[in-house]
Amino acid sequence: MTPRDIQASSPSPFRRRRFVASHRRRSPVLMLARPFLTALLLVGLPVAGGAWVITSPRFLLSNIVVSGTSRVQPSEVGEALEPLRGQHLLWISLADVEGRLSENRWIRGANLRKKMPDSLVVEIQERQPVVLLRRDEGLFYVDRSGTVVDLYDPARETDLLLLSVAPGARLEVEPALAVAAELELVAPDWASGLSEVEVLGGDDFRLFTAALPFPVLVSLGGVGRQVRKFREVIPEITRRYDRVAAVDLRFSRQIVVQPAVDPHSQEG
Repeated sequence: MTPRDIQASSPSPFRRRRFVASHRRRSPVLMLARPFLTALLLVGLPVAGGAWVITSPRFLLSNIVVSGTSRVQPSEVGEALEPLRGQHLLWISLADVEGRLSENRWIRGANLRKKMPDSLVVEIQERQPVVLLRRDEGLFYVDRSGTVVDLYDPARETDLLLLSVAPGARLEVEPALAVAAELELVAPDWASGLSEVEVLGGDDFRLFTAALPFPVLVSLGGVGRQVRKFREVIPEITRRYDRVAAVDLRFSRQIVVQPAVDPHSQEG
């Protein structure tokens, strides 16, 4: 054997034997169990968790948290929602809650939130009265929208404008407040003594103020011009008339004075 033959037949120190992995057959049980376990994790656990939430007494309404009340007592809110206690929090309809609260005229609305596991958070939005409406039945609180809220309570604040409505006229709260604001700008001394605004219909109002012994009729948007013009002729009116029943300032070119009728002369 030649040296060349020996060199060719000797194994190379840089050549490795090829590794051949042995082939194992997978167990049929394991092949079926893997998708089953995956399905159980993806579907079974959420279903089981949902079933626990639905059936667990931990999620029954037991706590009602009320805030934002001033005129409305928290106990009134609790009493209105008492029939919902013990019901599952997830199944309680917030629309139903709003409907129960709306039966209280002082409640304009509410921000509602369910707080897991057993609480209902109720933030009350109350109506804010801006005038007292005088009717034959008495005095009533009214908000800016014209909603009659409740019968007047002398124990509450009384610093509200008195409003009345002439027969056949509609209750107009915003225009009445606007007329009072116009008077405040042109005649603050008259406005400070303003005791009543009567809605006559349309844009017409009758104002009663302690600054004058008679009411004045004005129109919305023209109070400034009308009052300034009237101030100039007040001395002449008091000189001509002993007693005045009312003064109409709604006309652009004239002031209409209605003299008071002497009841004794009517009897004669």
